[in-house]
Amino acid sequence: MGKTLFHSAVFMIVRDETGRVLLHRRANTGFMDGYYDFPSGHVELGESFAESAVRELREETGLIATNSDLSLRHVNQNYFDQPYINIIFDVNAWQGTPIIMEPGKCDDMQFFALDALPEKCTLGVRDVERAGFSGSPTISNVNLKDFETLVGVPFKTVWDGQ
Repeated sequence: MGKTLFHSAVFMIVRDETGRVLLHRRANTGFMDGYYDFPSGHVELGESFAESAVRELREETGLIATNSDLSLRHVNQNYFDQPYINIIFDVNAWQGTPIIMEPGKCDDMQFFALDALPEKCTLGVRDVERAGFSGSPTISNVNLKDFETLVGVPFKTVWDGQ
């Protein structure tokens, strides 16, 4: 049997004082452009999941948090174009004002109420919405049919394959 190597990404759920969640709209990435997502990014060699989350949060939003400010919310495993393990954290404390730090990859960023999320949200957002934004951490394994059900479009329509 062959060896499966997973790519890993981290996603951060940042809430404001009213409980709204911070989402940014993907742009010019070739993957799910026009869809809202949590601040997120790939885990780099030698980083822990928490270290990656803190780094990506700062790089994408300008917000400052520490490893101890994070708590695990959800773990997702999928095998679409490449096998992925996605780690989603609640950011329980943070400093700063969120701003678009990567305008070449994001064209909007704002807080949304949980009952008023944008129509076009990524799998990560929809999977956490389905599992619940509060309570104990959750785990999911999403297949292509689940993707289409949660996101509302087939996977091949939101990835340009490059």
